[in-house]
Amino acid sequence: MNTQPESSLLHEDTAEYDSWLKLILGGTLSFTLLLGVYLLYVDRTGALICFGVTVFDALLFYAILPQRYQIWTDRVRIVLGRPFSINLPLSTISEARPASGAKAFAYRGVRFATSSKTVVEIVRHRGWNFVISPANRELFLERLAEALES
Repeated sequence: MNTQPESSLLHEDTAEYDSWLKLILGGTLSFTLLLGVYLLYVDRTGALICFGVTVFDALLFYAILPQRYQIWTDRVRIVLGRPFSINLPLSTISEARPASGAKAFAYRGVRFATSSKTVVEIVRHRGWNFVISPANRELFLERLAEALES
């Protein structure tokens, strides 16, 4: 018999991606794919390697880039590519606040910020601090503050 209370989802938001990041990610994949197509006529082994690098990079981007941010009654969950996610217990979070866009590029902690416009800093009293980029920063911060109070 389980005596622990069930955790329920309070809020979910998608990750915001800036155009420059989409361009960099798409450009990386396009470059290796087009190089592989070119190499089909010159060096088949090189072409296969380029196609393999393209697939590997696509899977890597999918696995490590955030898809969604969820606020549960007991934790904040950063959902990455399936089956990966990161759980931040609410008991370890001291505050969450809007942050400058510069923290999307350089931050002393864990960076999951994919946009310089909607950066949120999650300050923890235990463990690493995080920066993230929910699409609706104000609503996310409001819901997280409500979850931290209860």
